[in-house]
Amino acid sequence: MMVSELTSFDQMEHERYESDPAYAAEADRLALADAVSVAVLVYRTDHGLTQTAFGRRLGMKQPQVARLERGDTPPSVETLQRLASAGVLEVTIAASGTTVRELATA
Repeated sequence: MMVSELTSFDQMEHERYESDPAYAAEADRLALADAVSVAVLVYRTDHGLTQTAFGRRLGMKQPQVARLERGDTPPSVETLQRLASAGVLEVTIAASGTTVRELATA
């Protein structure tokens, strides 16, 4: 079998999402946490910040930053506000769904 014939992770994830309602429900529940996790990690690494230094900028402790980056629990509205105020991300909550947009990094 050639590498080009292998199923990609995205394909496998999509197939599981479509065929397993419990998996789909959990993926939907954690979608916001996952998007915030990526935005925080990208911002922090692009700016050369440790979790501790990043946390200081936002008035958080390092373990809180680690939990955000792990992405296994949705962040609070207060945390989303802190991240938005710090220029890390933009969050839009609408009837059509919630979106997280990483802001341009310097």
